[in-house]
Amino acid sequence: MSGHLSPEDGKALVNLCRTGRLYAVEKWIAAGKPIRTPPQIKKTPLHVAMELGFHSLIELLIRDEERFEVKNEALANAVDRKRLDFVELLVSYGADIRSVPLSDVLLTWEPRMIAFFLDRGADVITGAPFAVAFREKIRTALRPYVEYKKAHPEFAAGLQEQADRALRHFCNEGDLKWISLLLWAGANPRSRGPDLDDRWADDPECHTTALKEACSKGNLEVLKKLKIDPHTDDLSELLSSAALTSKETIEYLLSLGAKTNDKANGGSSALDRCLWRLGWGSHDSFFNKRLSSKYDVSGAFECIRLLIERGAHWAPEDKTEVNSVRKALYQCEPAVVVDLIKLLARNKACPEETLEQLLDAPRMREHLSALGMRLIGSSPKRLSSRT
Repeated sequence: MSGHLSPEDGKALVNLCRTGRLYAVEKWIAAGKPIRTPPQIKKTPLHVAMELGFHSLIELLIRDEERFEVKNEALANAVDRKRLDFVELLVSYGADIRSVPLSDVLLTWEPRMIAFFLDRGADVITGAPFAVAFREKIRTALRPYVEYKKAHPEFAAGLQEQADRALRHFCNEGDLKWISLLLWAGANPRSRGPDLDDRWADDPECHTTALKEACSKGNLEVLKKLKIDPHTDDLSELLSSAALTSKETIEYLLSLGAKTNDKANGGSSALDRCLWRLGWGSHDSFFNKRLSSKYDVSGAFECIRLLIERGAHWAPEDKTEVNSVRKALYQCEPAVVVDLIKLLARNKACPEETLEQLLDAPRMREHLSALGMRLIGSSPKRLSSRT
């Protein structure tokens, strides 16, 4: 029964379907008339039958429908309506399970619908459907994920990556409930890869671990939930990630045995990051284009103080690293610079020559002149002794 109906006949058939006249449609088909409406009629008879929820009419139309694209469109419609009975009917007449992204099925929250698609070969990898469902916090996707992964080891690696990506995401969000659920589902907090932001998925520089995400957010409760293993986890890397966040997280990692000085030259990468953080200031200082005050950088400064008191050394490897810290300090009020020099000098956290190099720039001398001409030309040692 190929061929298009005329626009008039197409409208007539659609009207029969819309008014639920099953026997009239049956006679139409028995008479050998086509059911393919012309393109200018936007809704097909099958579409109208789906809207009515008329099971017998749907079966009548799908039985005589030759176009797979129409069957597949109807299948997507049935999933959207959460009508498993329609899904079963359409698949029995040739609609393709794989034409509907599994993520759309998972987002229905319907366990029986999910099971139907998984049992019949739905694509569990393309588009990372379980990762999408986890991001949307679809709890009914968890058990099917676990059971399918166990039953299909050939897909285990691809499925594992989806759960791991979701775990990284929720560690960044600090969502303890979903962190717990994903750990139950077998997500690995130590695997390295992208989070759920597909923009950076192919950039290894942006890859991370759930443990690093927890540290970088300074969420101590999440970090404890992930259960760091001091014997196998890279505590120095985690300490460096935590250096941009909270004093409490730093203290926790140090209590587990993290080394303050992890660089080959005896310096501290965590301290490097804290010094760099001084240039961030606060949202207010950034948007109002003013220098950061002691209050603005108090969080970063407390982390710097803690690391230095625990023996951290600032050991820049070249002039570029010194310039980077100097550039950060230009964003701070002069009093912040002086306090930092005092802290570094009094604790012998770096050679005096390094501090002299930090201060030995015309712009830095000009920057410090706001505290009075008497500071210009002062050595770090003399500067650190001033109150």
